[in-house]
Amino acid sequence: MFPDLRRDVLLPVAAGLILFGLFVGAGLLYQGQLGGQERLVTLALIDAVLVLGLQIYVGNTGILSFGHIGFGAIAGYAFALMAISPVEKAKRIAGAPFGLDDVHLGPWTSMSLAIVVVLIVALVVGLGLARSGAESGAVSATVITLALLFVTHEVARNWPDLTGGDRAGLSFRIGGGLDSRAPLYLAFLAAILSALLYARSRGGRLAMAAREDDLAARAMGVNPLVQQMVALLLSVSVVGIGAGLRVYERGSILPRDFFFNLTLVTLVMLIVGGRRSVSGALLGVAVITAGRELARRLGQDGFEFFGIGLDGAPLDWIFRENLKTVFLGVAMLGFMIWRPSGLLDDWDLDRWLHARLDRWRSRRQDLQDGTRSELPSEVEPDDTDVLVVKGVGVSFGGFRALDEVGLEVGRTEVVGVIGPNGAGKTTLLNVITGLVESDTGRVELGEVDLTDLPSHQIARRGLVRTFQNLRLFGALTVRENVEVSALVASSTRRHRLPPDIDGLLLAAGLWEVRDRRARELDYGTSRRLELARAVAMAPSFLLLDEPTSGMSDAESLAMVDQVRRMAGVVGAGVVVIDHDLNFITGICDRITCLDRGQVIAVGSAAEVQADPVVRAAYLGSSAET
Repeated sequence: MFPDLRRDVLLPVAAGLILFGLFVGAGLLYQGQLGGQERLVTLALIDAVLVLGLQIYVGNTGILSFGHIGFGAIAGYAFALMAISPVEKAKRIAGAPFGLDDVHLGPWTSMSLAIVVVLIVALVVGLGLARSGAESGAVSATVITLALLFVTHEVARNWPDLTGGDRAGLSFRIGGGLDSRAPLYLAFLAAILSALLYARSRGGRLAMAAREDDLAARAMGVNPLVQQMVALLLSVSVVGIGAGLRVYERGSILPRDFFFNLTLVTLVMLIVGGRRSVSGALLGVAVITAGRELARRLGQDGFEFFGIGLDGAPLDWIFRENLKTVFLGVAMLGFMIWRPSGLLDDWDLDRWLHARLDRWRSRRQDLQDGTRSELPSEVEPDDTDVLVVKGVGVSFGGFRALDEVGLEVGRTEVVGVIGPNGAGKTTLLNVITGLVESDTGRVELGEVDLTDLPSHQIARRGLVRTFQNLRLFGALTVRENVEVSALVASSTRRHRLPPDIDGLLLAAGLWEVRDRRARELDYGTSRRLELARAVAMAPSFLLLDEPTSGMSDAESLAMVDQVRRMAGVVGAGVVVIDHDLNFITGICDRITCLDRGQVIAVGSAAEVQADPVVRAAYLGSSAET
């Protein structure tokens, strides 16, 4: 579940304890200095639990959710209905449905069952998100979560037999509120550790990969919808705990308590601090809590600028009653315009600790001492697996992109696909890897028919690709990019274990930049990373779409050895598309030439170059020697 014990478990736990101490310590210091602020600090801790729950989903999937406070409402009402005594229920909701009028459980049992209830609802909503094809930044997902918020609010308002309705609600004490902060501290610490450990877990890394590039993640065998579901279930569990604590502390719940105002507050806290960072989420809670309290005090005590009071001014309604709301709106607008990534962006304390430790323990010295992995040896290919493409046809409207195209590749071969622009080369790779559905034909690997499988399943079967336009997981480090594929391979391709990651990084020339973010790499290094990431899947076949695109002649020639070396690490066959004929002829055993969606020639490089049909369609004078 965790690739590295120190990096992915020990350091997140240490960071979580530090963040817990800093946040709680700041709250106690504020309380001690000003006095009488116990409730403010308590509510800030509860808000922190809610925001951390929201961060688990939004930060790791990239899907903006307006519905998590709706989940909180469900958990809050479920908690209240089970914790309130039958006597109190009879006063407010006599004859409650589902036999709830006789239910009376302890607060912590009630909270546990409330979490179960909200998980069931989240599972149903998650299936709806999956059916909508939700991905990072998808409007459909955001709309669905917003709809959930409004649905829960309207149900709470208009089902008085269950919720007490819009005016009365369940407005009575549940045991007199929290007797101490011990349960709240425990819940807060659990929320921090859950958020940090999930982000470093296998599921968290796969979710972040899909967040960065959904298409590339699918090509590496990741099913983004599964990862989104896992993130959703964990996040609503944390939100449910926060909601239960909020109801327990306030001693009441009304529909408006878990509606748009709380949604706005939690989202602003997350955006201001940095939605991709656990540390940022906590910083956002602190900043917005302090800002709202300042706005409240200013609105209460009045304003005076340069000796001019604002009492009675036309904007007095803003500065008196609505200043906190105005502050939230300005904060969200300002950060979305000038710093949409938040104060900390994706910086997190555990990552910083890891970088510092790596600086103290130079791995370059480890390599010199022979403690690092050696360069991986090549794997003898198993030529029983043959990639066969039979009679593939694809039409886009009235345009025939592919017409009865066939291809056969063994695992000992490097086969090139060439042709002029628009010949259908990339479309062919998209069909093979499940990104485009063919009208006719079949794609087979050995005896397995891959024709109707989704792209992530095809990758797990052994066909892994790169893209003409670079598709890296930019916010992840070089090592983490490679680990995404290795994590998928370790659980789905157990008959072919992935190569050692350290050895693979060495073979790809990426060791020195292993801890740099992918978005910080130069173009040539990015290309090598994309190839290494594909190889980490332990594929049977590598399908490379323009691997030398944008490279100089020298870089293209270097890629010949790079591709052969990396394919040899896992014993993979190669299908490569490229316009660089020097690269193609230097690396390919056979070449298939396409023109207008049809195969016009198959043979060695010399045979294809000499073919008059190919010369006329594509090569022209460049074929002459």
